[in-house]
Amino acid sequence: MKKTTLFIMMLLASLGLIACTQEGDNGSSEGASEELRMGYITMDLGNPYFVKLIEGMEEKAEELNIELSVHDGENEVEPQIRAMEDLITQQVDAIILSANDSEALNPMVQQAKEAGISVIAANAPVEDPDAFIGSIEYDNGFQAGEIAGEYIRDNLNGEAKAAILQLSTIPAALERTEGQKDGLLSLAPDTEIVAEPDASTREGGLTAIETLLQSHPDLNVVLGINDDAVLGAYQAMKAAGKDGEDVVLVGFDAIEEALLKIKEGGIYRGTIDIAPFESGKVIIDTADRVLEEGPIEELIEFPVTKVTEENVDEFLDE
Repeated sequence: MKKTTLFIMMLLASLGLIACTQEGDNGSSEGASEELRMGYITMDLGNPYFVKLIEGMEEKAEELNIELSVHDGENEVEPQIRAMEDLITQQVDAIILSANDSEALNPMVQQAKEAGISVIAANAPVEDPDAFIGSIEYDNGFQAGEIAGEYIRDNLNGEAKAAILQLSTIPAALERTEGQKDGLLSLAPDTEIVAEPDASTREGGLTAIETLLQSHPDLNVVLGINDDAVLGAYQAMKAAGKDGEDVVLVGFDAIEEALLKIKEGGIYRGTIDIAPFESGKVIIDTADRVLEEGPIEELIEFPVTKVTEENVDEFLDE
């Protein structure tokens, strides 16, 4: 009888151990499944701004134990549509999208949401996102225009010949360009804007300004959609011997090379800082918050700051 009782006790203990082990296994599986998966579709991986933005996203994703994949939009719509299709098929938890063409991407946004995937818009708005992190591009551009306009007003008697390097395929970029024009003319209304060529890369900026200088040798002001394009314009102007006090170049994004040019005190007069690394971390934080708490209706704004020779050291020290 004692042996029988002992056997039963041992058997129950064994079953209890197995049950605990199975619960532990289940707990581990549940813990593993809690790792969130997000995909980020960027506008263009060739743009230094987005490279820095992604660095911030990756740092925050690692901190929060989020699996993050990055997909290059190549400044086009089709690569972004293909990336959306892939991420929907993969059933990720969230898609973060910097749309090259919001209207063209809206159907994919709705398809993702119907599949139960949260969609967070960054940099450019889309229809009915679960959150939008960005800024008002017109206002950002206006500030860049003000940098150029103030210099023209104070140093060139309010007169100049200007070109604005734009990116006409992206609606948000066009809003920035409109802001640049209005900001410039608000302070230097006698400035003549002689051309608005498409150029969003260094090579594009170089070629555009080289070409314009042939027909407009008195061109002395260039604003651009980003620093990369304006750095190309810088090369063209310097090569043409246009490096005096009457030349004004203003970029956008505050990439390091542009900041160093501003610090030199030459023709690169300013840029706009939109804190890409910190903005990247804000994007991931926001996506994580959406998955935990639900959609966010209000705009979450990126910080925007004018950078000139007077304050450039604050940004180079970061």
